[in-house]
Amino acid sequence: MISRTYTAACLGLDVYPIEVEVDGKQGIPQFILIGLASRAIEEAKERITSALHNCGIRIRSKRTIVNLAPASVPKSGTAFDLAIVVGLLKMYGELHLQTEQILFLGELALDGKIKPVTGALPIILGAAKLGFKQVVLPNANIAEVSTVNSVEIFAIDHLNQLLVTPHSQRLTLSAVSPQPFITSAEDKGRAVFAHIVGQHKAKRGLLLAAAGGHHLLLTGPPGSGKTQLAKALPALLPPLTQAEAIESTALFSLIGQAPTGLLIDRPFRAPHHTITRTGLLGGGNPLKPGELSLAHNGVLFLDELLEFPGHLLDTLRQPLEDRTISLSFHAGKASFPVGVTLVAATNPCPCGFYGSLQKACICSPASVERYQQKLSGPLLDRFDLHVYLDYERQLFDEDIATSRLDKYREESTSLRTQVARCRHIQAERYQRLGYSTVTQLTSEQLRSTVSLSTEAQSLLAQTSLEKSSTGRGYWATLRVAQTLADLEESAQITARHIAEASSFREMG
Repeated sequence: MISRTYTAACLGLDVYPIEVEVDGKQGIPQFILIGLASRAIEEAKERITSALHNCGIRIRSKRTIVNLAPASVPKSGTAFDLAIVVGLLKMYGELHLQTEQILFLGELALDGKIKPVTGALPIILGAAKLGFKQVVLPNANIAEVSTVNSVEIFAIDHLNQLLVTPHSQRLTLSAVSPQPFITSAEDKGRAVFAHIVGQHKAKRGLLLAAAGGHHLLLTGPPGSGKTQLAKALPALLPPLTQAEAIESTALFSLIGQAPTGLLIDRPFRAPHHTITRTGLLGGGNPLKPGELSLAHNGVLFLDELLEFPGHLLDTLRQPLEDRTISLSFHAGKASFPVGVTLVAATNPCPCGFYGSLQKACICSPASVERYQQKLSGPLLDRFDLHVYLDYERQLFDEDIATSRLDKYREESTSLRTQVARCRHIQAERYQRLGYSTVTQLTSEQLRSTVSLSTEAQSLLAQTSLEKSSTGRGYWATLRVAQTLADLEESAQITARHIAEASSFREMG
């Protein structure tokens, strides 16, 4: 008799069902697994055989065939083990579960324990859409799916838990109660700038980047504070909403790095400049998101930007524009979200001191030009905010080490409050468009939602002409000006907002 159970697999964040058919025939005892299974799934035969033996189940002397349908789709991973062994037990008559609306996920250990799997959260989110009402998955995966209430979830630690009531047609496991989403209560903004003295324009740039989601480029000599400033940005950002937390946790679940529970802090990813194309953009077999997508809803920090290969940097242009990346491979096509705030830091030349007022540059004009040409014009144009830093000579005496630090702590708390208020204003304004920040808008949507004073319109046209701004540069200036107006809770963009936004489009 053929038995059927069900599991699922991910193609990117898309989930598709897998039907597991198990049939036993008279003949030479064999365990045959078909359906374009990977090596990891092929090895399930040995895991299942050993697990059943250690659970006291006799392996029948049959020619056993397991088919994973649809057979035309390549399958990989170890999450199919539990569905296969349940199908085998049904075929043996050891279980009588009605499995038509149950999804099984789990990797078997040799002693019958159920190990965690990757991609549990996106699969659970997709289970209801696929028509399943119940999901059985490893207890170790429960934390990442704890807030999901669209399906009934059952946790399992050992195969023996299913064998306690073998004649029951319904699951006798205890269902897991959905948990409320709890965001981060820690105020990480209190001391974010406590040890950054001066650099007021850079801090202003960070405030704008946090408030409007603008991409920020920090250029300056070594030791001027670029990295420290960039690492301070996440502390200014508001906590993740539940929807954002689920999106981000699902991406980490695909690479097996889902935390205990949903993410509560915005991601901050800082890949080294030796990273590969696959590591940055995503890919591989099985298909996994890269650093660009893992930073979704957070910050992607590229330190030493011009040390990255130029061709690799140029691959960022379209994903940053579209806020998504589509990857094609032999099994089809998959997309990952790219809702990131990009922050990059770079030296202006090989020695690092080109343009510095404190130390002379020793590079030749040709080497400076070669170095800067690694950053193409189209990618440079995607940074709404350009900030040049130089050394700010300060006397680090007892006064700075004590009383002034308190001042900076108060300042950072105030900045985080401003960011939260600005984001709330923008989210309300763009709610009907389905967006939450001004940087998500197209130029047409931006034109229909902004309100400029007559002086602001005139100054914007004048500065765009003087600086020979590209179309993208024009709209970037307008977006930054809108964020400045929202920070001040101004109903209209004024000439002062345009002037300050234009100042952030100048390279040092």
